[in-house]
Amino acid sequence: MDRLLPFLPFILVAAMLFGWKEYESHIIEAANNKRAVSFNVPNEPSPVTFNRKSQLEQMALAERSKVKVMVEHDNSPLTDTYPMIMDATESFDPDYGDEIQFQWKQKSGSKVELKPNPFSGKVSFEGMAGEYVFELTVSDNYGAKNTVIKTVVIEPEPNVPPVIQMKVRQGSELK
Repeated sequence: MDRLLPFLPFILVAAMLFGWKEYESHIIEAANNKRAVSFNVPNEPSPVTFNRKSQLEQMALAERSKVKVMVEHDNSPLTDTYPMIMDATESFDPDYGDEIQFQWKQKSGSKVELKPNPFSGKVSFEGMAGEYVFELTVSDNYGAKNTVIKTVVIEPEPNVPPVIQMKVRQGSELK
């Protein structure tokens, strides 16, 4: 047995090659016989499941696309609005030399005034807590246009209730 020890790596390699050759001949035989190879394919989701998933994905995308801000707590209950800026000034027309025009429209929410005007590339407004939907149409001087809708959510000013700390003890404060 000790005399075979130096040849052990060669014997192992030969055994592995024999195993590989057996596997290779099995594959070649299967190919020559054109045996069908079956794969376990999972069932497709039903149209109802697919549609529900699609609707949920659309709702999640719509929710993520909303711009959400919170009115800062400023220690004055009289201030209940928050200034917002919508800036589309980096918009451009890929056709060199075309001029672009902007038109903002408020689609929903408490009515706000867009300043300086709804035809500016950058507008601002003061909004109370709520949800506002705006439509921006950018067009070029040839009549081509593109429209986007953006939702802005202004959360109410945070107001934490007072913390009560009270002790109860025996005694009288009447003296």
